[in-house]
Amino acid sequence: MSAALAPYMEKLDAALAEKNVVTDYLNLAEEKTGLPKRNMVLGAIALTFVWLAIGIGSSLLCSVVCFVYPAYKSFKAVESPQGDDDTQWLTYWIVYSTFNILEYFADLILFWIPMYNLLKCLFLLWCMWPIPNNGATVVYTKILRPFLLKNEQKIDARLEKVTGKVNKYVEDAQREATAFADSSAGQMLAAAGTQVAAETASKLDDALNEASDKDKDI
Repeated sequence: MSAALAPYMEKLDAALAEKNVVTDYLNLAEEKTGLPKRNMVLGAIALTFVWLAIGIGSSLLCSVVCFVYPAYKSFKAVESPQGDDDTQWLTYWIVYSTFNILEYFADLILFWIPMYNLLKCLFLLWCMWPIPNNGATVVYTKILRPFLLKNEQKIDARLEKVTGKVNKYVEDAQREATAFADSSAGQMLAAAGTQVAAETASKLDDALNEASDKDKDI
């Protein structure tokens, strides 16, 4: 077991040896407490898993863990010149989005699964784990990709149809708004709005002048 975990411990030690804000605080905590920073990190991870299993707000914690870190790594991938990491995190977000949609419709069933948030977090951690065949790659390659390729034309047709309807509604709304603005009622409303704005500005100027006069008297 220890031999299997050794590579991950080496990666953890390498990450803790880097110079950044987090490691600075960990170094300070190590000096104050005498506890190795690796143990503190492992303890925090263990506490997180316990909280996910039985703690209040475990759903929020799971969402933060499985969204914030991938979002930051996606930012790093976009800014890097390599393209492999872009594909990795795009694949993760496809799986993550699909999982969220399925979870929404199956919420009443999933609610009764013991320690569901812990299981969900473990699944998403497997999906984002930095190994060649992580969970996102397996789920996308084995399930999502074949389904999407098979139904790609149908999905594109539906999206084009929905987009056309939305564009038509927007154009109709713009046409009606333009017609109303050009009508006598629209012009009256615009004139009334201009008058109200002018009266409000005048009252504000009077109030400011009155306050200024009082300050001078004092």
